[in-house]
Order: sequence, then C-alpha cells, then structure tokens
Amino acid sequence: MLIDLHAHTSPRSSCSRTTVEELVASARVRGLDALCITEHDVTWPDDELADASALLGFPLVPGVELTTDVGHVLAFGPLRKPLWLGYRLDELVDEVETSGTALVLPHPVRYLAGDRAVRAGRVVPPPEEVVAMTAWSVVHAIEVASTQSTPAEHALTAAALEVAPRPSVGASDAHAPGLAGAFATRLDRAVSSAEELAEEIRAGHVSFVRVDPS
Repeated sequence: MLIDLHAHTSPRSSCSRTTVEELVASARVRGLDALCITEHDVTWPDDELADASALLGFPLVPGVELTTDVGHVLAFGPLRKPLWLGYRLDELVDEVETSGTALVLPHPVRYLAGDRAVRAGRVVPPPEEVVAMTAWSVVHAIEVASTQSTPAEHALTAAALEVAPRPSVGASDAHAPGLAGAFATRLDRAVSSAEELAEEIRAGHVSFVRVDPS
C-alpha cells in the first residue's frame, strides 16, 4: 500500500493553498492508495473527514502536525490533551507509550541544512550531530524527504540514517496543488484508520518511496 503521510489543506492550515479535492486528485494521479491529512495543531472532525473520503472515493486518514518545543512532530492516533495547549516532546513521548499513537519526525534537518540554515550562514553539521538530537531516537520513524525540504536536507537525512538507522517514510508535505503523492510511504499491509497506520509505523513496517517529485 502506498500512502502520503503529510499534507495540509486551506483554510485549516494557514500555510496551505490547496483543497482536499486537489490533494486527492494529485495523489490519485500518482497511483497512491491513501492520503493523510495532517493540519498544523488541529484535527478534522472524524465525521467530516469520513464524509470527504466517501464523497471523493479515496481513503483519507487523520493525523496532525504538532508544534513542540523541538519543532514539528507528526502524530497518528489518539492524543489526550487539547491541541491548543501544546505539547513538549517529552510529554508527547510519555503519552504515546500507552496510547499506541505513532510519532514521525518531519523535515528533521530543516534548521541544519535547509534554506533557512543556508541564509543564516550555518555550516552543515556531520550526520553524527543529527542523530544526537533527542527527537531522532524517540520518534517511531523519520521523514526522509518531502516537497518542502531541499536536496541538501535529503542528503543529510540519508547520511544520518546510515549512522543511526530508523524506520524511514516519505511524504509530500503538500501545501499547494499538484504536490500530494510526490513522495510516499510503502506499508506492508493495507490500513484504513489512524490506529492501523500507527501500528504499522510503530512496528517499522514502512519504507520510503520517491514517486514523482517533479
């Protein structure tokens, strides 16, 4: 099964310029089987996302991109706290130990090798420095590449995974039409819910797929 784990819609994510209909159209063209909707610090009502999925005839799996004290973290599965209260990484990790929720680290080296780091004149660190980050070892999977990260980020992430291997996923992080499905994740079995997806991620039954980044 091919799934895009990371996509945003307007207006729920203020950074996005695309609709769920446009995301699905792009994912479908690229041959994906499902798409995760992961807004920033807010989730779709379950019935609303289910209705959209039925209307479009395409599986939509809920998730969320949380803003934590160490940056963004994707979560798939139940969360106890109201999202507007925010999460620290340590409390998020403690919570998901018992909930079965899966955590994925998106764009893991954005501030080390991305455009912002280049503009700030930062020297790209060695991969050993990347894997020393707390988030690297406590999440369940690492996002290898997306349309919102650069080739330099992809290269550093790949090098870090050579030093400290972790389950690896791909995702579009789509914010505009035509991007969904450009990078994706292969699952060992078909899933239809956030809970089933979380099981696969936590078990490491995932792999990165570069579909069509153009």
